Amino acid sequence: MAKKLIRILTAVNASAVSKEGGKYLIKGVCGAVDDIVMNGMLYPADQLAKGIATLNGKPAPAGHPKNKNGQYISARDGEALFNAYMGAICTNARHEGGRSLVDIHVNEAQAMAHADGQKLVKRLDEVIAGNAADPIHVSTGLFVEAIQANGESLGKKYSRIATNLQYDHLAILLNEQGAGTPEQGVGMFLNAAGEEEEVECVQVNTEPQDRREEGVLAGLRALVRRLVGNGTTDVSFDQITGGLYGLLPEGAWLQEVFERYAVWRDKDGRLFKQDYSVSSDGSVAFSGSPVEVVRRVDYHPITNRKDDHVKDKILAALNAAGIQVEGKSDDDLLNAYNALVKKPGEDKLNAANSKLAELELAANAAKDAEVTTLATELAANSSLTVGDFKALGLDRLKELKANAAKDTKAAPVTPAGGKAEGESEFKGYSLNSHFEKEGK
Repeated sequence: MAKKLIRILTAVNASAVSKEGGKYLIKGVCGAVDDIVMNGMLYPADQLAKGIATLNGKPAPAGHPKNKNGQYISARDGEALFNAYMGAICTNARHEGGRSLVDIHVNEAQAMAHADGQKLVKRLDEVIAGNAADPIHVSTGLFVEAIQANGESLGKKYSRIATNLQYDHLAILLNEQGAGTPEQGVGMFLNAAGEEEEVECVQVNTEPQDRREEGVLAGLRALVRRLVGNGTTDVSFDQITGGLYGLLPEGAWLQEVFERYAVWRDKDGRLFKQDYSVSSDGSVAFSGSPVEVVRRVDYHPITNRKDDHVKDKILAALNAAGIQVEGKSDDDLLNAYNALVKKPGEDKLNAANSKLAELELAANAAKDAEVTTLATELAANSSLTVGDFKALGLDRLKELKANAAKDTKAAPVTPAGGKAEGESEFKGYSLNSHFEKEGK
């Protein structure tokens, strides 16, 4: 299986730099953490633990060594030792607390014989004196055999797994940008067989997560501090973590920092939660005793899987109804399906309402016709107009017609035993008499 050269960028913890006599010691440089995913590749804990020993005794050159043609070469190559070695080597490589760690020893006398070594000594002195403005970055060069596999670890997806890790060197970056993106520092590596291989660059973030503003109350408190400019609590995240690191046991490292407490891991990999406080002068102190905790992960159901049978049924129903589904989100599909399910009932309700409206319209038309007929008949023997009678309403018109019929039956008998031909049955009858009677 072909090997691939990987570079892992990280930063040196300023508190880990010390000097004794003519030798500098940089302790606990972290190359990787268990099961981290970088640039789509998983670095399993067992592979990190298995490969870390190969970093022991390897050189820590000034940058990643190149030959005269500008090609990257192994740090153990003679040309690399001649040009890039500056008296720094890797020692005490180990895997503990879920991290791959190594110490770097720098021989001051050998470093001062190299131009870049002189820069390194100056930077280390500044770090020890607390005058360093920028962190020192290092980049671990190692070979891996990548196998194809898909999965997810620590919230990140991967398509490859790193196996059989073999370390070549740990470069100290003095003349190169330490911003560490996959596009920066990419070049070609010349292997032992004289063949060119692509170099892949990644960055490992071993810094603790700033979670001080998580949670409703913490977020509100942080907002108030920003609005009122509370100087007593206006302490930077770096100041807090720097203070906490100085209080941790040897080999321990911070994982997450919240507003009131921090979570740290000891050299054996155990997690602890401990409260801390920040004084008005910016100093940080732990309060109370550490409590061992476990990391809890919440799992949520996946609603967009291809084998989601409910979604398949929804899509089938929408397609059968001729409804466009392409490009719709799950929420849009669900809304469209709910509308489709409701449609038959809504159609029936609309049809019933339409029928009722038709019946109501016909009933009103018949009522209007009857009102017109009665008003016309009654207005024939009255000084009132048809419009006046219509204003009385149907029930009143029926009542007036009934009263008129009664009065007609009580009228005198006409000569010859009947009424004259063409004579109206309401002749001699006045509707006004009823209104006059009712008015008395």
